[in-house]
Amino acid sequence: MKMERIGNDHPDLQTLHHEDRWRMETAYTLPLIREGAEVYVRNVQTDVQLLRAGKHLLPITINVSEYDNSYVCSPYSTYIRYALEELYLLRSRFLQKGLGAVIGSISPLLKKAKIDQNVHLNNWLLSTNLYEPIEREELEHITNCLTEEFSDYALIFRSLNNVTNAEMIHNLLRLDYMMVPSRQVYFFDGRAPAYLRKQNNVWDRKLLEKAPFTIVGHDEIHPDDYLRIKELYDLLYIDKYSPINPQFTTAYIENAHKQKLLQMRGLRDGDGILQGIVGCFIRGDVITVPLVGYETTLPQQMGLYRMLMSIVLQEAAERGQLLHLSSGAANFKRLRGGKPAIEYSAVYARHLPASRKMVWTFLSSLLNKLGAPIMRKYQL
Repeated sequence: MKMERIGNDHPDLQTLHHEDRWRMETAYTLPLIREGAEVYVRNVQTDVQLLRAGKHLLPITINVSEYDNSYVCSPYSTYIRYALEELYLLRSRFLQKGLGAVIGSISPLLKKAKIDQNVHLNNWLLSTNLYEPIEREELEHITNCLTEEFSDYALIFRSLNNVTNAEMIHNLLRLDYMMVPSRQVYFFDGRAPAYLRKQNNVWDRKLLEKAPFTIVGHDEIHPDDYLRIKELYDLLYIDKYSPINPQFTTAYIENAHKQKLLQMRGLRDGDGILQGIVGCFIRGDVITVPLVGYETTLPQQMGLYRMLMSIVLQEAAERGQLLHLSSGAANFKRLRGGKPAIEYSAVYARHLPASRKMVWTFLSSLLNKLGAPIMRKYQL
């Protein structure tokens, strides 16, 4: 099986863009390769390339020590910076202080072990990466080739779970990848959408029907809306939640909309102003929603978030697809029928120096024995 990395100076870069089977991969990734990731995701510094392996074309990111990056390509931000921010969700002050001390103590250890020196595979720079099936033989070939080329880098597949990636996790474990828990995510099965009968979903749907907003589809969103979409996303995900979330620029919104890489729907008020937006990322039979935003200065009782989630839940049911609704707002999602699952990063470190491999092994053990049970117990 032929495998090659494709960067900005590769002669086949433009040719790949015209192959229908890889249209999404190239339309999404080529601007990042040509202009740099920061032009599209402001808080990400990384070398974006495409990896062609057999019938697969995977976006990859290559990093060394960019510890201030968004968690989408920084394990340090995931396991240290974001973890510290999320401690407030624990209802035990004792646990908050204890875990804060643990996180603080391992922070220098992770930097010393060069935890951010890695190659992320199938990395779309989104909160959730979605996967198409990759056979075990191809995973093995990719691993062997990349460890030879990147002998001092960990290999990472982010956003894996046992609902949508059970076979891939099984195959990666057989190849000596270790599973490192990262968060708890929630699923809604639109193939058999019993969740729509949940009382909270019924109330949300009625709220949406009576709301003073017009639901606009993808083609009803215009270039004049791009800046507003960025503002709405920033109000929720950056200002309210965390600046460690990927910070999309208007250039990202424009490319995602024009190329239909994210399927967007919004809520427009009587003056024609967008007050809410959702953008769905779809791969195969799975939907995720990396773009959500609304006008947070409007009264909470208006229920803008409830209405946006109602749109998404109905969309999954109409498509008959599985909805991966990421993490956060756990109680909200559980009340509406969301089913939890632990999400992992699969890390290959067998080829690294013993000291660095030991740190990854320690982190995996710590989070499997302590982190994942806490996520389940406190329904995070």
